[in-house]
Amino acid sequence: MAKLLEEIYSHSPIWTQQIYVGLWGWWWHRRRFGGKFPELVAEFGNREKWSMADWAHYQEERLANLMKAAWHSPFYRKVFDEAGITPSIPPLEALGRLPLLSKETLRTRGRDLLTQRPVPKGTLIIRSSGTTGTPMEIFYSRHFHQMTMAWFEARCRYWAGLTFRDRRIMFGVRKVCNFEQSKPPFWRFSPAENMAYMSIYHLSPHFMYAYLDFLKEYQPKLIIGYPSAIYTLGRFALENGQLPPPAKAVITTSETVTPSIREAIESAWQCRLYDSYGAVEGCFFASECEYGRLHLSPDVGIYEILDPEGKPCRPGEVGEAVCTGLHNQMQPLIRYSIGDAVAWSQEISCQCGRQMPILKSVEGRIEDMCYTPDGRAILRFDTVFKGIIEIREAQVIQEQLDRFVIKIVPTQNFSKQDEERIRENMWLHVGKVEIEISPVPYIDRTKGNKFRAVISQLSQHEKQLWRKARNKRTERAANSD
Repeated sequence: MAKLLEEIYSHSPIWTQQIYVGLWGWWWHRRRFGGKFPELVAEFGNREKWSMADWAHYQEERLANLMKAAWHSPFYRKVFDEAGITPSIPPLEALGRLPLLSKETLRTRGRDLLTQRPVPKGTLIIRSSGTTGTPMEIFYSRHFHQMTMAWFEARCRYWAGLTFRDRRIMFGVRKVCNFEQSKPPFWRFSPAENMAYMSIYHLSPHFMYAYLDFLKEYQPKLIIGYPSAIYTLGRFALENGQLPPPAKAVITTSETVTPSIREAIESAWQCRLYDSYGAVEGCFFASECEYGRLHLSPDVGIYEILDPEGKPCRPGEVGEAVCTGLHNQMQPLIRYSIGDAVAWSQEISCQCGRQMPILKSVEGRIEDMCYTPDGRAILRFDTVFKGIIEIREAQVIQEQLDRFVIKIVPTQNFSKQDEERIRENMWLHVGKVEIEISPVPYIDRTKGNKFRAVISQLSQHEKQLWRKARNKRTERAANSD
């Protein structure tokens, strides 16, 4: 049914699409920002004054409620039984005994996690396919939906000095107009939300001036969405000397923000960029404070960062993010492996005064970790392109342990010298391996239209061989000492 409605919308005239977006936006606004939303926002704001002890007490209390609900799930009853967990075991102790919940399990057995049958009235099923073709189904009650909006409002828009009432534009995944549309408008309005949804599928040089003219007319205070899309428009504006009107803030989501992307966006919109880190699963959230530190919200989830052996990572050490959501009791996600590579900060405090954990970085997808012949694991390649301004986009692909392909979208002034500099920088970064540089007009996005800066095509077998070789090298080095 959803597919059919999308097809009908796509082939409707613009005026019909605009009516639909207006009506849908009214319903969407009421669902997310109605009910107890104001109270929830206030509660999230008040908790920012808490001490570490307060956070720990809150998490344990919420976890106890979550585990109690999970006993009503056929999936978790079996998992608890296999782990030797009984209702009398303290919640934190029980948590430590449980295995990780994988994305694949969530995709294939998401309904088995449910604790309520039938599903309560008003539940919304949000589907997300990510980079695969198998959709993931996340069940949102009205209350949980408002909860997710409340933590974004309190910990993101408020920190940027804005509210959900401020005029904004969204560069997101929604297909707001037909791919075949060849002239503006490439946006649709949602009056109830005071927002315009922008098409990210028409951001070609031919249409950029239309986008910039619209921004001058619309005058949004907030720019929000995929950093790659916002960067594409911002860079064009900078290169052509036609800046959009200044915004109060830019909030980015869903993709990694590199220093060059941040610099271009902040220069184009003449304001600060606030990055946020969350996902449709609703079990974790992090956001940048006014001092630029990425704080995790302890009242959203319990967080772990684990190394390949499943042990906690030290500050600064990149590992896999694992979280336990504290609020979705209808579909608990307990020790859920998000699939992202992150690192704790070595800083334990921030000038903002909030006693909330700090992430050093969100590196990217753990499955796209690249491996070098000399035994290193790498996910960020920012330094390879530092100082090279004649590139619009770049993507690093590891095809073999000793072979990388770098796709670049060059400007007209890209030269052989730039190409050689990229190759030399890459050798400094990963060692003397084979490097192919492939100029392309456009870098393909995922099914969800997200930009992936790094792609590893190594098989799991190749990665296991690499880990064994690395461990042997480490043992030899230890024995030689």
